[in-house]
Amino acid sequence: MFARRYLLLQRLAENVEAHVRDVVLRGVDHVDRVYFRAKDAKSFAKKAHALDETGTRKYELPFEDIEDQVAGRVLVFFRRDIDVISDKLNVAFNRAEQVRKQPLRHDAFAYESQHFVFIIPPHLVPPGWAGLDAKPTTFEMQVRTLFMHAWAEPEHDISYKAKVELTHEERRKLAWAASSAWGGDAIFEQVLDSLAERTESSRGEK
Repeated sequence: MFARRYLLLQRLAENVEAHVRDVVLRGVDHVDRVYFRAKDAKSFAKKAHALDETGTRKYELPFEDIEDQVAGRVLVFFRRDIDVISDKLNVAFNRAEQVRKQPLRHDAFAYESQHFVFIIPPHLVPPGWAGLDAKPTTFEMQVRTLFMHAWAEPEHDISYKAKVELTHEERRKLAWAASSAWGGDAIFEQVLDSLAERTESSRGEK
């Protein structure tokens, strides 16, 4: 049953990826990568049976309600590019949700990314989609810099696959790596600002 569903989700992911890459973001500077995936059976089952803090299932109708059955990412060079890409996506798709995920405390360093949930455009659904029972209506997208991604992917792999609880010291080390990624992005922004200022100054001298 899920095999057919997964095949259709894969085709939808391919369609949305091609549309984002070749239409929505065509010619946009500083885009390193655009890629989408369909959630596989194991990941779907784990999320479908997840419980909230009260012990109640998070998803009453998981085949409809899980928003990231199809999900994608856009990786960009610089922090300022996140807003550029976000504007493009908001024009291209009907947005259901948008949130910037980042640490709330000024002295904390952890996961950062711009998250979206968009309505699936009818013209991108694959043949056979109409016959799918309990269809999802949305797909998820993230926009992040290469530094954000370089921290988030290995950190997720470590935390997700760890057979034991991470120690306080191990978590501090991961936070240190996150602060380094944040610093890399900050330095790039400073260099870009400096170059722009010197370029403008040189124009004024002519």
